[in-house]
Amino acid sequence: MYCSDGNFSEYIYSLVDRIITDDLKQYDNAFELGAGMGRFSFALLSHFPRVWLVEPSQPYAEILEKLFGNNRATAPPTRTVTIVNSTMEEFLKINNIPKKSIIFSYHLLHHLSYEQRKELFTSLAETNAPAVFIEPNPFNPLIILQLMLYKDMRFKNEFQYLTFTKNKLSRELSQWGLRVLMHSRFCILPPPILRLALKQPFFVKPLLLLEKLKYALPMMCAYQLFYCKGENKH
Repeated sequence: MYCSDGNFSEYIYSLVDRIITDDLKQYDNAFELGAGMGRFSFALLSHFPRVWLVEPSQPYAEILEKLFGNNRATAPPTRTVTIVNSTMEEFLKINNIPKKSIIFSYHLLHHLSYEQRKELFTSLAETNAPAVFIEPNPFNPLIILQLMLYKDMRFKNEFQYLTFTKNKLSRELSQWGLRVLMHSRFCILPPPILRLALKQPFFVKPLLLLEKLKYALPMMCAYQLFYCKGENKH
């Protein structure tokens, strides 16, 4: 889902900020692993002084460069962004994550093999940075419909998320050194409908009120969030 503006990203980030009890403003550096076409990246540039967007696909990295590269109009002048065309595993091998950093990963894990997730989680567990993983909610029946309607969402590339229940993914994270501090389902509207609604700024407050339905209808949430830290980190 390509986004040319930050409305969707800012709204999703506002929900994440409400869910996570830690103050995200304490972090100077944000890393987005698997940034894709940048649909979630806009908000990171708005809220963190230094941002790294790591994307293994060359065509997607080129899109990120067009959106957020030099001479961009979408990033505040006080922010810096670095776009890296690399796998997450290779990036973490050759780069040290500085202090006061936080890792974000949107819709990445279900595209990785078990061995790739093992390597990623093990590498992240060695850093001092907390990690926010956001994946589709496997119990939401509307996401199955979305797979059928959107040609760019191929079932063979997306099916793995159907197995990513809270218990399964929590076990994997813990097995490879990441302690799950928080899990939550959120975003009660399907993303395509949400994007349309967010074109009208006056819908934002009603949408935030509507979000309270997630407690009564968790199956209808589009996303699930895992907030993690290394087992031995504080």
